[in-house]
Amino acid sequence: MSKIFERLMYNRLDNFLNTSDIIYKFQFGFRKGYSTTHALLSIVEEIRNSLDNRMFSCAVFIDLEKAFDTVNHKILLSKLDHYGIRGVANAWFASYLSNRTQSVCVNGVTSSPLPITCGVPQGSILGPLLFLLYINDMNLAVESSQIFHFADDTNLLYSSRNLKTLRQNMNKDLKLLYDWLCANRLSLNVKKTEFVVLRPPRYKQGVRITLNLHHTQLFESSSLKYLGVILDNKLNWKAHIAELSKKLSRAVGLLYKIGNFCPPSTLRTLYNSLFVSHLSYGLAVWGNADQVDIRKIKYLQKRAIKIIGFCLGKEYNNHLYFDLKTLKFDDQLQLQLASLMWDYDHNRLPSSLSKYFKRSNIIHNYNTRSATKGNLYNSKFNTVKFGFKSFKHQGILILNKLKSLEKYSDIENKPAFLKYLKSSLISEYIK
Repeated sequence: MSKIFERLMYNRLDNFLNTSDIIYKFQFGFRKGYSTTHALLSIVEEIRNSLDNRMFSCAVFIDLEKAFDTVNHKILLSKLDHYGIRGVANAWFASYLSNRTQSVCVNGVTSSPLPITCGVPQGSILGPLLFLLYINDMNLAVESSQIFHFADDTNLLYSSRNLKTLRQNMNKDLKLLYDWLCANRLSLNVKKTEFVVLRPPRYKQGVRITLNLHHTQLFESSSLKYLGVILDNKLNWKAHIAELSKKLSRAVGLLYKIGNFCPPSTLRTLYNSLFVSHLSYGLAVWGNADQVDIRKIKYLQKRAIKIIGFCLGKEYNNHLYFDLKTLKFDDQLQLQLASLMWDYDHNRLPSSLSKYFKRSNIIHNYNTRSATKGNLYNSKFNTVKFGFKSFKHQGILILNKLKSLEKYSDIENKPAFLKYLKSSLISEYIK
């Protein structure tokens, strides 16, 4: 009964927050229609734009300790009141959070219950949403940086043409952030906090900088892992592709060892779960890396398909991709980007990404075919290296291409669109 009541309150609170546009626009965790891909793309697009404008970018990844368990109830209720959740509703949340106890059971012996004085209820429906509101004003504490969240995973991003200015402003923001964390009684794990500095193309690598956080020196990393993707200081994705290649190689080895003992349906399931799941994660973010690096991934996919074909008594060719109903690397990337652009075309893409696009009929009022179809305006932009690989450029090309398809405007929902596009891409393998 309590779960039903929580769900009703969650739906009402979520509707109020979305209608009032209260949640910070760069918060991507625990929100309907938001994902890790959106979070990663938003950060990477900002970095690409800075590098093309010959600016340094510093990304600091903050590690919060037991963030959900250290939420102060009094502070949370005051923040709810600030956001408009007052009166009876605020009193309901006060009652919801209070008079909870916890105990520990070891070898059949249960300890005496102790009161829970902080934290949002674990496993609850409302807990994650209340936490988002608790840290919603963190971005107001800093002066120069942009803050990106995926729930409690927090990233500070700042760009500057001068490396000294970048270090000074980032140190200042880290001090302000630490003060905010202390005021809100949240713990910071300094030892797990990392940062990377991305330098413009053709810039000679000089001495690495250090930052200070609560009397502790942070040393610059050459690469770090964020939301399952390895970000390196040259934004060339070599480190991520190298790590991914190891995972895919293990999957290929497993397929080779057990292929002759499994039916075709099991082989297909293993390929999708052990290979495709790793290959496709974050592909829209790193998939436009240099072909020299991508070649390794394509080779491993070809090996996996060859093994499956051999086990099924079939020769390796494009027909095997068709029989397995699986996409090649380039087509998998196109499908992911098309999925994002479908969301944009139907007003479901987060504002942090949709801001990069403009429709032709907004730029001018001429009755051209492009404007009539609602195509995107492909404006010229400054780029040294990264612009043509960026989502804002690739997305325009893909959506304009989709608009030229006769059936595109007739498709009613996203699952039907993705099914149609995947079938269309696979059908090309037997022509």
